[in-house]
Amino acid sequence: MNNFVQTAKEAALIGGGILKENFKKVKKSDVENKGIKDFVTYVDKLSEERIRSYILSKYPDHSFLGEEDGKFGNSDYVWVVDPLDGTKNYICGFEIFAVSVALIHKGDIIAGSIYVPILDKLYWAGKSEGAYLNGEKIKVSDRPIESAVVSTGFPFREIKELDSYLSMLREAMITFSGVRRPGAAAVDLALVAEGVFDGFFEMKLSIWDIAAGILLIKEAGGICTNFDGGEDFSSGDIIAGGEKIYKFLFDIVNKKRG
Repeated sequence: MNNFVQTAKEAALIGGGILKENFKKVKKSDVENKGIKDFVTYVDKLSEERIRSYILSKYPDHSFLGEEDGKFGNSDYVWVVDPLDGTKNYICGFEIFAVSVALIHKGDIIAGSIYVPILDKLYWAGKSEGAYLNGEKIKVSDRPIESAVVSTGFPFREIKELDSYLSMLREAMITFSGVRRPGAAAVDLALVAEGVFDGFFEMKLSIWDIAAGILLIKEAGGICTNFDGGEDFSSGDIIAGGEKIYKFLFDIVNKKRG
C-alpha cells in the first residue's frame, strides 16, 4: 500500500509541475471545446500524458483511466486521473485548480493524492492508513451547524438539473453559515478532508473528479455517498462531510431533488 500511495503522490506532483510551469501562459488559441461549456488545453493533455507514462512505468500491468485520453489496459487495478481539475479556473488565471490521482482495485479506492500546485498543498491517503496534508494527519471538522460552511459546484453542463439544484442551494444557504463554490471538485473534497469546509455536495461529476477526494474524506473520518446514501458514484452525484453535516446535507438533497 505504501508504494501505491507514494506513486499517487509522485504522479500528482509530476502533473502539478506541468500546471505550474504553464500557468498564465495559455492563449485563447490553445483552448479547445470538448463539449458544451467543457474546455481542454495542451496543459491538460501534457499533464495526463506525463502522469500516465510515470504510473505505467511503475505498474505496466495496471490499467489507466484519464479524463482526456480515456482508458488503457484491462486490469483489476485502475489508476483514475484528472490531470487538471478546474480547467476554466486555470484558463482564467484563477489559482484554484488541482491534479487528482487515485487507484481503484475491484471497485474499492485504495490510494489517492490531490495536489493543489499554486498553494503547494499535497494531500494523500491510503485505505485504512489515514489522510495527510504535507505530512500532517488531517481530519474532518466538527463545527456546529450554525457556523458550518459547505462547498458546492454548479451543474453548468446539466441545465435540466438546474431547478432541482437551486432548491438544494437555497436550503443550504438557509441552513449553514456560508456556501462556497471554488470551481474544482477535487479541491473542494480535499478541503473537506482537511476540515476547512464542513461539507460538500454536487451533481453529475465524473469519477476522476472525485475518486481521490472520496478516499481522503473517508480516511479523515468523514462520510461520502451518492444522493441515495450508497457508494456507487456512477451517477456523479456526491454528498460529503463529517457525520453531523453529512446528515443535514443528505436531508437537504433528498428533500429538494426532483
